[in-house]
Amino acid sequence: MAHRNLPRNRAARGFTLLVALGVVVVVTMAVMLSYRVVGREADTQADARRQKEAFFAAEAGLAEGREAMRLRSSPVELTYLQAFSALTAANATVTELGLAGANPAWMELLPATPGDPWNYLRLAPTYLPAAEKASASGDPYVDYPEQNNVRYRVFVRDDVDDNDPTTDANGRVWVAAVGEVLSRDGRPTRAIVQALIINQVGAIAIGPGCTQSGCGADNTYNNTQDTGAPTNVPIRTLPNNTP
Repeated sequence: MAHRNLPRNRAARGFTLLVALGVVVVVTMAVMLSYRVVGREADTQADARRQKEAFFAAEAGLAEGREAMRLRSSPVELTYLQAFSALTAANATVTELGLAGANPAWMELLPATPGDPWNYLRLAPTYLPAAEKASASGDPYVDYPEQNNVRYRVFVRDDVDDNDPTTDANGRVWVAAVGEVLSRDGRPTRAIVQALIINQVGAIAIGPGCTQSGCGADNTYNNTQDTGAPTNVPIRTLPNNTP
């Protein structure tokens, strides 16, 4: 009787093996799909983090560039002529591929070390004070992350206010900053910001509300610094259709 059921038993065992192999294949595909989804999500978050770092680096470079232009400018002139003259004398005109020959010319506002025009925002043990290398109880840290892949460049160019792109006549120039985060796995992540800055001679007093226009703290013109009350013009309002 057992010999008569031998083919049937073999067929059952073969079917069970196929089912087991199918389950293994399905589970393996599900694990691989989950791993791929998790990896893609991690790459997306890492790219978003690098994009923010590059943007903040560009913003920091833009602020530093504006201060550099202020320090290079004359305290009694409204133009950036003195700053442009100093940059031209220092051969700051960029001659790299893609920027060379531009009109107005791009000028390197914050030159770095020779051979590498980038300024780096590094965080390494050599730049940290001793208090930041140990805990509150004085125990030195064994290891901590370092930052060596964030860098930025800052350029300045005229706003085409006259026929000479190396001079300034209206006290307005463009300052552009490029922030970049290097990656070992591919191309760097880059962010670019720019601003049209205006030269100002003397101190500026800025207050909240509309005090710059002459109005008072209650947003009326009842004060001793009136620069002219608003003109009497008809004011149209939307009809009130509420019942």
